[in-house]
Amino acid sequence: MKKKKPSFGKRFARIAVFVSTALMAVLFIVALILYHNREKLLTDRAKQAAESGDYEKAVALLSSAEQTDESTASLTEYRYRLALSYLENGKPGDALTLFSQLGGYRDSSERVTECRYRSAQLLYEAGEYDAAKDAFFALAGYADALDRYDACRYAIADRTETSDPNEAFTLFRALGSYADAKARAEAIAVRLTGESDPAFAVNTMLGISNEMLEQIRTLQSLREALPQNHLAVGFCHTVGLKSDGTAIAAGRNEDGQCNVTAWTSLTAIDCGAYHTAGLKTDGTVVATGRNTEGQCDVADWRDVVAIVCTDYNTLGLKADGTVLSAGFQPYQTLSGWRDVAVLGGGSYAVCAVTADGRLLSSHAAMRSDTVLDCIDIDVSTGYCIGLTGDGKLVGVNLTVPNWTDLVGVSAGSTGYLALTRDGRVLSRWFRSRDALDFSDLSGAVAIAAGGTHSAVLLSDGSVVARGSNTFGECDVSSWNLGATKLN
Repeated sequence: MKKKKPSFGKRFARIAVFVSTALMAVLFIVALILYHNREKLLTDRAKQAAESGDYEKAVALLSSAEQTDESTASLTEYRYRLALSYLENGKPGDALTLFSQLGGYRDSSERVTECRYRSAQLLYEAGEYDAAKDAFFALAGYADALDRYDACRYAIADRTETSDPNEAFTLFRALGSYADAKARAEAIAVRLTGESDPAFAVNTMLGISNEMLEQIRTLQSLREALPQNHLAVGFCHTVGLKSDGTAIAAGRNEDGQCNVTAWTSLTAIDCGAYHTAGLKTDGTVVATGRNTEGQCDVADWRDVVAIVCTDYNTLGLKADGTVLSAGFQPYQTLSGWRDVAVLGGGSYAVCAVTADGRLLSSHAAMRSDTVLDCIDIDVSTGYCIGLTGDGKLVGVNLTVPNWTDLVGVSAGSTGYLALTRDGRVLSRWFRSRDALDFSDLSGAVAIAAGGTHSAVLLSDGSVVARGSNTFGECDVSSWNLGATKLN
C-alpha cells in the first residue's frame, strides 16, 4: 500500500516549528552574547554620550550597569559634569541636589554654596524678595551675599512706599548708608511731616525732640568718659586692665589664662572661657590660655582697634571696619561685614553695630533688621542686648525692662548687667538661683557679666566680684585699676 504524503498544512507547521525553534535558539544565543557584553555596551554608550556632552544620558546608562571601581569612578565624574551643566543652564536646584550627593568630590562642597547663591539670585529676579533676602543672609560671607541681602531689603522698601509710606520710611532707614536709602527715608519724612529740614523731619517721624537730642549727647559724653574694656570675666577667672596699661588676673590658671602680668601698653582686655586676650597701643593683640582651638593665634594681627572674646574664639575689629577671628567657630558671616563700629561677643556668637547703627549677627537666630541706633552691644547664649543712644535697652530673643539713663550693658549666660549714668548697677537674671545683687554699690564705672560670677569696677579703681569663687576668681578686693575721673 502506497504511503500517503503529509498534507501541505502539516508540512508547513513542521517547517514553522523548526524555523521558530531555530530562531529562538539564535535569539537565545544573541541574548547570551548581549548579556555577557551588556556591561561593556552600557559603559561604551555612556562614554559616547558623555563625549557628546549628554551627561544626563551618560548617568542614566551607567547607573543601570553593574558597579565596579572603574564604573563608579566614571559615574561620579558624569554626575559632577551633569551638575555643572545644570548650574550653567539655570537649574541651580537640580545642580544643588547632585553636588550635595557628591560630598567632597572635587569642588562639590564649594559648588553647593554657589548653587544656593544662584537660587537666591533667581528668587530676586522673580521678585520674590522676602525669600531671596533670607537666602542671601544665610550665605553671608560668600561673594557679595550681604550686599545682595541689602538689595532685597531695598527692593522691599521700594515696593512698600506707595502702599505704606510709614513702613517704607522704617525699612529705608534700617538700610542706613546702603545706596540712596538714607535719602529715600528723608524724602518720605519730609513729605509726611511737611518739615523742610530732612534731619528735623526724620526726628519728627521718630518722635525725637530737641530735649531728647540733648539727653543723647549728654549720655554719649558720659559714656566716653568711662573706662572701656577694662574688666572681663571668663568661666573661672577675672581680668582687669590697670591705668598704666598692665593687667592683673585672679582665678583658675590651669591653662595659663591668668598669665598676664608681663603684658604692657594695653588699651583693652577680654576673656573667653579659658583664655585671655589683650589689645596693645600699637594695634597688635596678645593672648594666653587654652589654645586647643587656635583662639590664641593672634600674633600676626595688625591695625586692630577693639577686641572681644567668645568662649573659644578671639575677635578683632580692624581700623577699616572689618573683623578678624581666630578659634573654634569659623564665623563665615564675618568675612562679609563692613563698616563695623562696635563689636560684641560671648558664648558661641558675635554681634556688631555698623557705623550707621545697624545690628549684625553671626547667627540668623539673633538677626534683626529693626534694631537701630545702638551705641553698644553684647551677646551671650541665644540672645543679644544693645544700648541705644537715648540710654535704653533693646533685645533680640529677649524682652528687656524699661530701664532709662543707661551708659553700659554686659551680657552673661545667666543674666545681664546694666550701668546707669549715676553709677548704679542694675541686673536681670534668668533663674533666681543665679541671681547676684550689686544694688548696694555706687560709683560704678564698668561692668562684666559672666556665667558663674560677675564683676564691677568702681570709680576709685577698686573691683567687686561676686558669685562662684571656687578658684579664687572673686578674690579681687586688693585690686586697684586706677581711679576714673568723671565730669
